[in-house]
Amino acid sequence: MSRTKKTAVLVAERGGEWSEWVEPLRDDVDDIAIVLQRQGESPSELATRVRERVAELQLEGELVAAALVGGDRWDPDTLSARSLMIRAIVSQMVPTGQGRLFLDGGGRAGRGRHAMQALAAVVEDQVGGGIAVLTQSPAVAPMAPARAA
Repeated sequence: MSRTKKTAVLVAERGGEWSEWVEPLRDDVDDIAIVLQRQGESPSELATRVRERVAELQLEGELVAAALVGGDRWDPDTLSARSLMIRAIVSQMVPTGQGRLFLDGGGRAGRGRHAMQALAAVVEDQVGGGIAVLTQSPAVAPMAPARAA
């Protein structure tokens, strides 16, 4: 019997420090899909690409972890696009009742980071148990539960 392929997705807005998320996301997954916002691409265009990529990943296996790394923007268009991307990602985790979603608003204190933390609180309330919604930096983000020997 073959094992289901486990995948993580890493999404980064322009200006987001995404490279430090690659190693932590590798824990417990077979593959990582990386979606970076292109130069000149609007937040809504990025959200469309993320939704399409997540749909493709669903056909290939199980999405078990994701990180959304925010850039320097927190305007209404960006916040709306983040909501759409998060909905697409979490909708793949809800049927299994497990997964980890990391929302990274950047290392600098400020409005962008607080906006991401507020979004994380809303998402956590809506998805319920089983799916962890975290706002930690990748340096302290626990990726995989302890394995039984």
